Amino acid sequence: MVKNRPFPIGRRPGYTLMELMIVVAIMGVLVLSAPQIFTKVYQFVRLATARAEIQKNAREALSNVNRELRQAVATSIVIDQRSGQPPHSRITFNRYKADGSIGTVSYYQQGRRLYLALDGAAEGRLVADNLRYLAFSYPRTDDSDIISLSVTFEKETYEGGAKALQMAVEKVRIMN
Repeated sequence: MVKNRPFPIGRRPGYTLMELMIVVAIMGVLVLSAPQIFTKVYQFVRLATARAEIQKNAREALSNVNRELRQAVATSIVIDQRSGQPPHSRITFNRYKADGSIGTVSYYQQGRRLYLALDGAAEGRLVADNLRYLAFSYPRTDDSDIISLSVTFEKETYEGGAKALQMAVEKVRIMN
């Protein structure tokens, strides 16, 4: 009596050698490409984070300086530099306070940071990080009521690279 077999004679359930070789090849490709994919994703995230951070710093810094500078007394503006810093990287001016008195404001670069010093303080408060370059100038020689401001922010990304952002406010009209 012949038993009822679910598989034909000579065929057993399982995988063939060819099927196993294909699976091993696919797994090998995935294992070899995974680190490269993770590296590219990491680089993308670092670059996007750096871009967002320096854009935020640049916008806030330019907005603050622009707002304060509009309230300056035009005849009191002095553009110079702190010792060891880039040329034209500090601006000092007087402005009217809400109570009618006059206060001194100074924006300056110290290393890779932008500081604000009020009323002649020796050390200012931090306004922005990752500053590469700051420059104040007079774009027109015939009008001392217009100041030009240029900033460059830079943040390290990966493998020694950096993302830089150059922003400029070409004309800030002094209102006082």
